[in-house]
Amino acid sequence: MDWESPKLLLLALPALALLLWFESQSAHPMDGLRKRLLLVVRALGILLALAALAGPARISQTGKKALGIVVDASQSQGTEGLTKGLAEAARLQSRLGDDTESFIVMLGDKPVLTPKGPQPVNNLTRFQTEHGGDSHYSAAIEYAEALFPAGASRDIVIIGDGHETRGDLLEAARQASVAGVRLHALPIAGPRKPDARIRELTASRARLNEGATLKLTAQIESTLDAQGTLKLYENGIQVEQRPVTLKAGVALAETFTRTPGERNIFKYRAVLEGIGGDSIPANNSALTLVDVRGRLRLLYLDSEGGEAAYLAQAMAKEGIELDLRQPGNIPSTLDQLSGYDGIIVSDVPAHVLGEGTMNAMRDYVDKLGGGFLMLGGPNSFGLGGYYKTPVDDLLPVRLKAPDEEEKQSAAVAIVMDRSGSMAGEKLEMAKSASIATAEVLGRNDFIGVYAFDSEAHVVAPMTRLTSTATVAGQISAVASGGGTNLQPAFEEGREALRRVKAKVKHMIILTDGQTSGSGYEAMAAQCRGEGITISTVSIGEGSHVALLQAIASSGGGQSYTTTDATNISRIFTQDTLMHTGRMMREEPFIPVLVEKHAMLAGFDKWTSPDLLGYVKTIRKATAQVPLVTDTGDPLLAHWRFGLGKVTAFTSDAKSRWASLWIARWPEFSRFWSQVLRETARPPQGRHMDLATEMRGDDALLRVDLQEDAGTRSNDAQVQAEVFFVAADALGAPLKPVQNLTLGQSGPGLYEGSFRPDQPGVYLVRAQSGAEMVSAGLIHNPSSEASLGTVNEDLLDRATKLTGGKILKPGELPDMSETRAVQYIELWPPLILTLLLLFLVDLGIRRWEHVQGLWEIAMAMVKRGKA
Repeated sequence: MDWESPKLLLLALPALALLLWFESQSAHPMDGLRKRLLLVVRALGILLALAALAGPARISQTGKKALGIVVDASQSQGTEGLTKGLAEAARLQSRLGDDTESFIVMLGDKPVLTPKGPQPVNNLTRFQTEHGGDSHYSAAIEYAEALFPAGASRDIVIIGDGHETRGDLLEAARQASVAGVRLHALPIAGPRKPDARIRELTASRARLNEGATLKLTAQIESTLDAQGTLKLYENGIQVEQRPVTLKAGVALAETFTRTPGERNIFKYRAVLEGIGGDSIPANNSALTLVDVRGRLRLLYLDSEGGEAAYLAQAMAKEGIELDLRQPGNIPSTLDQLSGYDGIIVSDVPAHVLGEGTMNAMRDYVDKLGGGFLMLGGPNSFGLGGYYKTPVDDLLPVRLKAPDEEEKQSAAVAIVMDRSGSMAGEKLEMAKSASIATAEVLGRNDFIGVYAFDSEAHVVAPMTRLTSTATVAGQISAVASGGGTNLQPAFEEGREALRRVKAKVKHMIILTDGQTSGSGYEAMAAQCRGEGITISTVSIGEGSHVALLQAIASSGGGQSYTTTDATNISRIFTQDTLMHTGRMMREEPFIPVLVEKHAMLAGFDKWTSPDLLGYVKTIRKATAQVPLVTDTGDPLLAHWRFGLGKVTAFTSDAKSRWASLWIARWPEFSRFWSQVLRETARPPQGRHMDLATEMRGDDALLRVDLQEDAGTRSNDAQVQAEVFFVAADALGAPLKPVQNLTLGQSGPGLYEGSFRPDQPGVYLVRAQSGAEMVSAGLIHNPSSEASLGTVNEDLLDRATKLTGGKILKPGELPDMSETRAVQYIELWPPLILTLLLLFLVDLGIRRWEHVQGLWEIAMAMVKRGKA
């Protein structure tokens, strides 16, 4: 017993309960017996109706047997292999009993039912010519399944070499197993013929920007030794050819390099010609498709416009546009950044960018898949105050100095204003900055914190930094006071630095107002003579900027001015790392190539001139570092962050450290072009991406759609249009062939499919609202090959999935293990019974009418007797 929809039977109890409720509410004048009979009849009717809807069927063992024979008639078998396969099929049929039905299906690019009896050779040759360009095993299996008579056992024997070129035999085997069909295989290979073919043509990138370098690789196989010519066609026009020498059984890979110069869909075809004795010329070409978008456009942030021109001019020659911006004109929102393919930050300190801009940059890379490159300089990486910022998270390098540098101890004295005007956010930010300074120092370093109002206050005496937490607690306790007199705290910090034994001594002074006292410039000059450098930070519009700048100038440090209190931490950490001397090394060195990477393709041996300096960093665990310095520090590091890519180059592209590269290295432009192209966001929709892949005979389309940087778009209308150009007419325009509506299959995911039926190029263009993106799909010409071998692994896996086996010549499959069943549907008699119950129900409800008819009938009988 079997049911089509057994879950419908679960409705029986609620239906009977509803029936009882209706009967309890009924006011029909009917005696108790009739009511009970009516209730029973209606209950039986409900059960019969539900049973009929559930689709019951009785399974009957019939004992009937049927065998389907699928013979590979593709060109790889040749006439000899096909004749041998049909002979084996005829032998199988002759050994079957009279109670077993059989049929033969020939497979090629489509299956064909073969009439019984010997086939003329010209018929076989015509089939291989017209339909033998592919080996479509899965289509033949599905076709054979539909030919089995009802109620018979179902076994299929595959006779062939198992080299499929279309479809998915394993998926067909899984479906056959579910349907109760067993697959068996009788391996037969055609003769090994002289044959050369292009197995595939692959592009290094499916999408790229105009002006980018593209590599196209043709994979060639051959069963004969021969010489010929390999030609490459671009949009139907021959652009290159080269002689090739083929060796039997040896794969050959030939790579072409192209630079598409305009926005277009580029269709490439590789053709192998002049191969004498090639038995299957139909497989001598292969196709691929490349979507070329507009030129790369990157945002280039640099504080020195003149120096930035070196990289900008070099990239203009490579077809890459750099939009140079300087501080004061920097895009700061995600929407403004999203129009760029990448961002370059060169020698711009973190406090100039600000927290909001850095957060937008992080989201740009993480959510929008944008590229990010940081170049070195005195205001980059740790020196630029990026430690513990959103950009620090992005970078593939850590911004603290290498461990060996910590052996050189440093001492830092922080002198900060705690006057009444600093109360609130300013003082809190100053305390946070002091704590951040302690965090970037090492265990061998010293730190002292001195606050001032009208007098000096020792917050944390100059001591070795054994516990950052202890110093942080002391700094956190600072409260605002009154008055502003820098001089006492200045002298306290100076004396503390003079007493400590450290290689580097540095003081940072922060204030937001005017200070009393005098002689500051002379004191700063004396400090410099004692080996102490001084930097100053003025916050707000009321600070004595001129005095602070004079102190920094006399003290050999930097002078910073900001109106945003949130920048203080960045300034402090930047200044500390700069003046403790660990983060920058200015000595000539030659880069060392230690890892292969796509951005260094073609640079097999490193021959560049010296670089003159770099910023020291430490490699993060999962980063790739193809270039290092002579001491092993990272020079070029790269990794993925979220949806995007991030690259760090710890030297610069300007005259300070890269002057020899700019003046003497011919590969300067190519190097940076490859770095930027590999880092930049790949061409695609802003919030939309499209992927295509073949699943058996169907092309699956998958769209990933977002509403904004972090939200997937659901319940959207996504349309796809399919265009086509034939394999032998790549110069012709694409013509539309199909429109699809993609259905949602997951959060922000939409899918659809179509079936390519001709060899050539298919372009799919998906659109949702203003978003549009395209992707290509290649349906190559025939990939049949006269290999003279059997794909035993594929045939063995397919048969095992269904419980079948590999047969020997003349061996019959054991069909006794396959159930021969027949399904007898039971719903027709249930419907007839239901109609009968309806008449019974009608008679019970109209019993008085039944009695009247009975009395009339009896009266007529009596008259007849009289």
